[in-house]
Amino acid sequence: MSPASARHQRASLVVAPGGLPGYVLDGVPYGLPRSRDVAALAARHAGALGFLEWHDIADSADRAVQEGRAVRAALVARALTDLAAGGEPDTAGLAALRADLPGVGVVRVRTDGSADKTDGHLSLGYLLGDRPYALNLPDTAGHEGLAEREAIRVALTHARALGFTGFHVQSDHKFHVRRYDEDLIHRGRRKSDSLERLDALVDDLGGAVTFEYVGTLDTDAPHRMALHARALARLDGGLPLSRAQAVALRRVHFALKAGGSVLY
Repeated sequence: MSPASARHQRASLVVAPGGLPGYVLDGVPYGLPRSRDVAALAARHAGALGFLEWHDIADSADRAVQEGRAVRAALVARALTDLAAGGEPDTAGLAALRADLPGVGVVRVRTDGSADKTDGHLSLGYLLGDRPYALNLPDTAGHEGLAEREAIRVALTHARALGFTGFHVQSDHKFHVRRYDEDLIHRGRRKSDSLERLDALVDDLGGAVTFEYVGTLDTDAPHRMALHARALARLDGGLPLSRAQAVALRRVHFALKAGGSVLY
């Protein structure tokens, strides 16, 4: 094996201290709101990416930096789950969200959602500006339309918590874009709880939020983030990945590792 090949077979791995479900794999931080065994998850994740070996970071100063990134990833994941459930993040979670992305002015919000074909569980992905976020909703099952709706609601809730003052939502889900862009809400009709929650949030934001329909290709990144969140949840449970989840796991990792504003 050549030295270059050997490098591609090895990855650094640092797990957050204190039992927090966060880790940094190959230089990329990951976090879950909770995990059965975060060290085992990280090892499965490394294996699924094709790494044959993973090693600790020897340098104590670098290790401390990476542990801090792992802790913040775990706190962000927990805070997003709190927001999705309609609650408020704790002080540490809110601070982690705001440190991850300071909110100033108007933000572009791109969203997508996915319903797992095996069990119906929902996962969400969205971009605030160029910053990607994703979460799995293990206690919520439904259809793709519900996943899309929840992605819009959670993304807007997140952006407002960061302090943004304007929100431009881009989505490929025509039902929701037309509902709000063309004001097609019929207040007297019976609606689902999820739709009423989103209606109430959009009403509360008023003129600060606008909606725009974009083609599916423009939502590839949030869609893959949604699949990626579900992939991590399945790895945490020791479950096999679908082909789409496995592809998302690889593409998201190496896009995040490369950095920059263009994903995938």
